[in-house]
Amino acid sequence: MTLPDVIAPRLNTGTALGKALISMFKSVEAELILEGAEPGAVKVIVFGGCAVHLYTNHRVSTDVDAEIYSARAPDRFLLQTLLAEVPEQFVDERSGRLMELNYDLQYNTGFGPLHEEYWERSLPLEEFPIESALHLHIAAPIDIVISKLGRATDQDVGDIMALLRSGFILTTELRRLALQAIDMYVGNKEPPRSVLTNILHDYLETIDGEAP
Repeated sequence: MTLPDVIAPRLNTGTALGKALISMFKSVEAELILEGAEPGAVKVIVFGGCAVHLYTNHRVSTDVDAEIYSARAPDRFLLQTLLAEVPEQFVDERSGRLMELNYDLQYNTGFGPLHEEYWERSLPLEEFPIESALHLHIAAPIDIVISKLGRATDQDVGDIMALLRSGFILTTELRRLALQAIDMYVGNKEPPRSVLTNILHDYLETIDGEAP
């Protein structure tokens, strides 16, 4: 069996959803500039369906699952409230429907396993350069997959398979990092281990079936 070569992850912010995501955080950037915030005063990392969309265009999401980091906790809560108050509207290219992108106040990275080096692997969006008061990053494909092993709904599994098929993830590296993350996970470790085993088995079987 020959596995496909791993390719460097690429982000596409040119879709309607991608543009809506950028617009949502540009409004926060503008507020920070008015307040005279320093470069990188706020750092945001996006997980979930929006991140999957930017990598694969697999599906459209209407929720922004993100973690905000700020030196001052009150600022973080104010920014979350600001983001949640004004949804971004966009027209889905596939269905032609008007949709609303909402910031999910309930999201927490503790919902599933997460490898400790996820920020180092994340991809910064060029729309928010180093001199910007807000640095917006998208979690790396491998870390999105690991984060979805906790709940592992049908949608999560679909997202994981789409990311694996994208060629951005080496399965041996996924197994290694996921097991490290699960060992540190405060929840029940057995379900995400089983999900990981089953997903890798199904994916590798599919690759094997496609091999000439």
